[in-house]
Amino acid sequence: MPVTPRQPIQARDLHTEGTRLLNTKGQEVRLHGINLIHKGSKLPEGGFQFIPHWPEDLYQRFAGHGFNLIRLGILWTAIEPAPGQYDESYLQFIEDQLNRAHKAGIAVFLDMHQDLYAQRASDGAPDWACLTDTPFEATAHWSDAYLTSAFVQECWDAFWGNQPVPATGLGLQDHFANTWAMLAKRFAGHPALFGYDILNEPAPGSEIQLIFGQLLLHFYGLLTQEERQALGITEPDPEQMAGLFLDPEAKLQLLHILNDPERYRALGELSQERVIHFERGILEPFYEKITAVIRVHDTDSFIFRGNNYLSNIGIPSGIRPITVNGLQDPKQIFAPHGYDLVVDTEAMADPSDSRALSIFTRHRETQLMMNIPAVVTEWGAFAAFPSARAHGRFLLDLFQSWGWGQTYWCYTGDFFETPAAELLKDGEAREE
Repeated sequence: MPVTPRQPIQARDLHTEGTRLLNTKGQEVRLHGINLIHKGSKLPEGGFQFIPHWPEDLYQRFAGHGFNLIRLGILWTAIEPAPGQYDESYLQFIEDQLNRAHKAGIAVFLDMHQDLYAQRASDGAPDWACLTDTPFEATAHWSDAYLTSAFVQECWDAFWGNQPVPATGLGLQDHFANTWAMLAKRFAGHPALFGYDILNEPAPGSEIQLIFGQLLLHFYGLLTQEERQALGITEPDPEQMAGLFLDPEAKLQLLHILNDPERYRALGELSQERVIHFERGILEPFYEKITAVIRVHDTDSFIFRGNNYLSNIGIPSGIRPITVNGLQDPKQIFAPHGYDLVVDTEAMADPSDSRALSIFTRHRETQLMMNIPAVVTEWGAFAAFPSARAHGRFLLDLFQSWGWGQTYWCYTGDFFETPAAELLKDGEAREE
């Protein structure tokens, strides 16, 4: 019977055995918690305030809710505002959060968060790590900028290519690795530190246009003649299909088609080749590089191995366990994300269990191929929608049936008054 410890859990006392996470007594441990992040508040005079004013008793309230794990979002731009220069006040903020978590009996893993790569576009990398002169232009639906923004794509291209930073001559990834090495050296051994989530939802750069274009053509090929007529498309034109995805009403029609799990699965398989190439050719060596610098300072904590951004919508990723010096790292956890495709839209109030199941079934297959434990480090985002009860219950039951841990997205000031909070507390009681 899995246990969900309420006493402090420490990484050094846990080990993996296949897909199970075990304590020193050989009991399977279930991790259950929430995301906690402040992405920065814009200041009137320019710049951002990165240190939030969370309630003093927040971690105690989390503990009282049954949580034993926090995914604490941190930002590269807040840590390293200038190349090679680290902000001591922000590092002290991280330490303060670890101290508060430990006092409440909660473990923490650090999530280097990004959305659209850079703080300039959303959150993440500092301006000096944006090696492009192209301006950023926002899209109506924020995440569409991954697909359409030259700024975002060129930033990722420079990062994956380890392009030198003019001020230092050191590559972007090398700066990023040095930052993680500094964090590991500073916080290794802290009793609340459970692990490191190296980079939130890493995305391809300019190649994402080709990947998405091929996905749209494959989607067209799966439509019936009647569906094509209803959507007003007559030929396999990627631009016409992209226009449908960018139109809110037409997009919902397309998403309804993906309620058919067979077609959803086929779409993922048809679109996987370039995604797997990105995962294995670019992300795999990146994770190995960052893990290696962390392990110089910390061999006790877990590495949370995420997959690429596109595989969180159901495209197979092909990821493999992290190796360091040719050996599989013994303390790693698969960290998939998953939301129904209506997330962050007006249709969020009516999510689909079927589409979510298609996404997480892919993640389950990936986990079994890697044969390591899994913690869903992002899911939910239900806000105050009443549908959080039924859809969220479906997902929690699914995760528990597979032995997965989870950290819900995400804490907001009114979290404890939302249906999601009730669900998560019920979920904890139901599991035990």
